Order: sequence, then structure tokens, then C-alpha cells
Amino acid sequence: MKKLLVTATATLACVAAFAQGKISFQTDSIHLAYFSPTAVAPGDGAVAGQAIVNGATNTPSGILLAADLYMGTGATLSLYSSTVFNNNPPPVGPGKWPAVSVQAISPFIGGGTSVGIEVVIRDSTATPSSTFTGTRTPGSTYYGASQLFHFTLGSGVTYPAMYNSADWAAGTFPLDSSAGAGAKGAIEVSAIPEPASLALAGIGAAALLIFRRRK
Repeated sequence: MKKLLVTATATLACVAAFAQGKISFQTDSIHLAYFSPTAVAPGDGAVAGQAIVNGATNTPSGILLAADLYMGTGATLSLYSSTVFNNNPPPVGPGKWPAVSVQAISPFIGGGTSVGIEVVIRDSTATPSSTFTGTRTPGSTYYGASQLFHFTLGSGVTYPAMYNSADWAAGTFPLDSSAGAGAKGAIEVSAIPEPASLALAGIGAAALLIFRRRK
């Protein structure tokens, strides 16, 4: 009887492990994040309109970016994984993000479940939110987010790549050829204006409005 209980317990543990939802957090050369062609930080003009790929730094000004994977089965999407665009782990191919295998354990999502997914790109020094908020990450100098798309999680040792999703569509913005022939960016990442810059812009707009009224 004791042996039977041990066997049953081991079997249940195996079933539970195989039921965990899993995903390979990566993308290919036609589903890349890219720097805005018009909204980059001062000194980063050389990367405007180019793909964000692995490297020691992502911008001439030395900013290193990271990607966060949020997913869930309802209105709330929880943070499951973060990965930095650097050389550790090594790039998985030209123009690709690092491959990260994610298990949907907390909160638990079983394999075979359809989930909603958002991918956020941010400054690697900023702390990501535990749930997807749809707004920029506090402290981030750059920010971008994907469209909401849906994906069926694998189970067991299966780690399906998220870009196999039918509605993770390739973008429309043509990227630099270094990201791969015909590469199109899907996530536009823009620089966040400094508060001082926003204040100056507001003062300028107010002055222009006063000037127009006086005329």
C-alpha cells in the first residue's frame, strides 16, 4: 500500500510538471523591436529606425535595453520573464533576442491554455511592474510595447516560440539591413522626454498661442 501511494504521488508530480504552461521568449528577424525613426535620445541618432539587437550596449549614449514578457488568461497580465539585450546569453542568431524558456507557474497557467501576451521594451536599469499597466516603466529612458496577441502555451518539454502566434504580425516599418533581409519592426521604442524638455515644450506652446492671439 505504501509503495502504491509513493508511485501515485510521483505520478501526480509528473503530471503537474507536464501541465505547466511553457513558452520560448524570443523573436525572429521580421518581428523585431526597433528604435523610433524620430524619437531617440540626444546622441542616439545613429540608431534611429534600426532594430534593437543583442550587444554590450544598444545605443551610442550607452543605454542598455531589456524586454519584459507579460501574460495572463484574463484582463490582468502578470510579469513572467525579463531578458536583457546583451551578450549573455549569446545571441541566438542575427537580429534575434536571447531565447528564454518561461514556465507559467506564478500565477499558474497550464499547458494548452490560450493566453494574452504583451511584450514591453524598457531601459534595463528601470524596475518593471508586476502587472502590465500600458504605460511607460517608471525611470525608463526608452519605452515601447507590443500589440496584445494570443498564444497557446506548450506543456512538458515543449517550448513553442511566441512568434509562431497567428496574430503576432510582422510590423510595417522597414529596418536596417543588418537585422536581416526584408526585416520589419513590430514594436516601436521611443525615448521618454526629460521633464525639463516637456516643461520647455509647454512654455513654447503657450508663448506661441499668446503670440497668435495678439496678432
